[in-house]
Amino acid sequence: MKKITLLIFCFVSLFSAAQNQSCDLLRELSETKIIYDRVFGISNATQRLQTEISSNDFLQVYHEIQRADFLSRLPKVEVLREAAKLGAVKNEIPLGVLITDFESLSPDAIQKGAVFLNAQQQYQLKNGATAIFQRHALNMISPLVLKSKTNVVTFVLKDEFIFNTTARIISNIAYQTSEDKEWRTIKQNQPFTIHFNNDGQQTVNCRIQFSNGETVHQTFVIQVATGFNSTARNNQNSYAPNAINTVTATIPYQGFGETAAFLGQGEYEIFPDTVDGILDKPVFLVDGFDPGDSRNIPALYASLNYGTNQNLADYLRSLGFDIVLVNFPNYIRPNSTVVVDGGVDFIQRNAFVLVQIINLINAQKVGVEKNVIIGPSMGGLISRYALRYMEMNNLDHDTRLYISFDSPHQGANVPIGFQHLFNYMAYGPLGSTAVQPVVDGLIKSPAARQMLIDHLEGHLQTGSAFEFNTASNSLLPTGAPNFRNAFQNELNTMGFPTTVRNVSIANGAGNGTMNYTPNFEVMNHTFNVNSTQRAIINLRFTPAANQTNQVSRFRGQAFLFTWLTVYESLANSKAPTDTDGLDTAPGGRFDMSGFQADLGTDPLLTEFFNNLNADYFTFIPTWSSMAISGTNNLYAPVTGSSTTPFVASSIPTVNENHVTLNSNNVTFALNEIISGALSTNDQVLTSLWIKNPADKTIEINSDYSIENAAITVTDMLGKIIYSVKHQNINGTLEIPVTLTKGIYLININTENGSITKKIIKN
Repeated sequence: MKKITLLIFCFVSLFSAAQNQSCDLLRELSETKIIYDRVFGISNATQRLQTEISSNDFLQVYHEIQRADFLSRLPKVEVLREAAKLGAVKNEIPLGVLITDFESLSPDAIQKGAVFLNAQQQYQLKNGATAIFQRHALNMISPLVLKSKTNVVTFVLKDEFIFNTTARIISNIAYQTSEDKEWRTIKQNQPFTIHFNNDGQQTVNCRIQFSNGETVHQTFVIQVATGFNSTARNNQNSYAPNAINTVTATIPYQGFGETAAFLGQGEYEIFPDTVDGILDKPVFLVDGFDPGDSRNIPALYASLNYGTNQNLADYLRSLGFDIVLVNFPNYIRPNSTVVVDGGVDFIQRNAFVLVQIINLINAQKVGVEKNVIIGPSMGGLISRYALRYMEMNNLDHDTRLYISFDSPHQGANVPIGFQHLFNYMAYGPLGSTAVQPVVDGLIKSPAARQMLIDHLEGHLQTGSAFEFNTASNSLLPTGAPNFRNAFQNELNTMGFPTTVRNVSIANGAGNGTMNYTPNFEVMNHTFNVNSTQRAIINLRFTPAANQTNQVSRFRGQAFLFTWLTVYESLANSKAPTDTDGLDTAPGGRFDMSGFQADLGTDPLLTEFFNNLNADYFTFIPTWSSMAISGTNNLYAPVTGSSTTPFVASSIPTVNENHVTLNSNNVTFALNEIISGALSTNDQVLTSLWIKNPADKTIEINSDYSIENAAITVTDMLGKIIYSVKHQNINGTLEIPVTLTKGIYLININTENGSITKKIIKN
């Protein structure tokens, strides 16, 4: 009988987060008034945490203690999250301190029947029983932010983030770094700075001293990700940081759910060419979907790497083009303390920021060269909207070429099964604070709601934050209410820019090649929490046309003679009649390791990713990146008869990871960018002609005498084959370089201008 009672205890404990009244009758017996059994404790807070505490660790423990506290002494975890975002924007990372004692039911008390379950499924004390709790002490300090974008990190410990539910009085808190062994006191409300030498995980030692003489040692960790040393760079044109310019739009925007319109903010940085350093040939790169602004400008520059130590920005700069990188960072909304996550804000507001940056660059640039704008991912939508808006409102964007780079012109996809599961893990009984930021950014942000073709909020049961409808008429792909259709209709009505050349790079296959197959089983795994508790997760990709399947199921089970499900949540999906499901369509792929990188090292989540049967899913269907109209079949090959607004495109025959640069699409982009800039107003350079096809040498002929010219020969991947400066050309000049079969570019720069020509070697 005692064994059965213990199993019942485990049974109830598994769903106690949803049924947290189970401990109400024990409240007065608790000295701490915090009974851990009221929540599903995925942090294992009963095991004292002392080493390498991250913000994810701290927030999860805090979230559980806050919900387990009968006296509600701690603010909700959302308060800490907002403070963390605000501190990060202000470059002051807040620290949190949690000093608490709490209790958990003793397994021995359960076994001996000191506590039993009554008819209302509540724990009740047997008459005369004592000592039913185990007591635990917890002392933690940690940053409330997981990552820093600078290696000079400023921290601050404010009064309101020192949480103490005990009678212990803190007398001193100090820190020590691995480089500096001296203990330094942390003074409340006074910022202090730590300089870390490298990127990566950094560890800080901490010491908490109490007035009773007790001393606690622990360490916390923070990730430093400056982006400066993330990738090897071309030695000739190595990246050097310049001034980052902040900008505020002049056109306000009010998104759905907002009480008023306000002006968006962004930033840009100009990387002048390496020929004359004059801003005269701007090429804009507009950042895309980026929750939390994890991809800063140095990382954005490095994202243009391709091949072996080649970089598209470096190469274009060597040809006389100036690179303008546009980023949408987090910022504080005017006249408030609300932090706007710029990387996932409303697309229209970011487009108005880009309008302002285009105007600023046009006012600064010299000469008559028109702009080139490259928009990867959501950046392609921002660019498209900005350019077309300027045309419709008689604003001169002075742009000749728009390159859409795997952009979701007809919507994006995150598998609805993943959306259901992650949302359930974040905001259901588990309350995973590590998953919450991913859900908030990747799924519930304004931009995600605007772009996702199928969105969880279109399937939720009325009044529920995580349970899906099961009726068959609610299973078809449905966008976020008030966001998705409104945005797509606006975009379709505006159309594409009409005074520029519109071209596209897709990462999805154009021949119908799928990413896995419809109804593919992504996961069927049992997570053993302990000998009497387990969770079973089932995931599938969406089904074939006109079919219905179960895409997500989460079951929490307890062993009571047999395994019994004590709580469960599931999601079904149906594919339209004219196309198979979204998840496996030809398209640019989302690498699932991108999820894992943002979720930290939680053991449950590590086990989750280790047991996935698929490494990726379709993120941007080729049908969307090519803006194919006239068909709803996402799997139809792209042919010459496909209706698309793009006059030229680069489409692979295999599906590639989203916004991947390779030899084919780089060659395409270079040809589009350079071909439009081959002309020059200088008659001397215009008269130049190159012998084509080339023979054993490259032969340059000129009717004029040209002095002090810089000559560069590159292949179509940007690799420099030959380079010389201070060269005189008088009549015929032969360049002694051996070429293999292929196409090359020769760039000749003088103080009067530059010209680029193609060379063919048969």
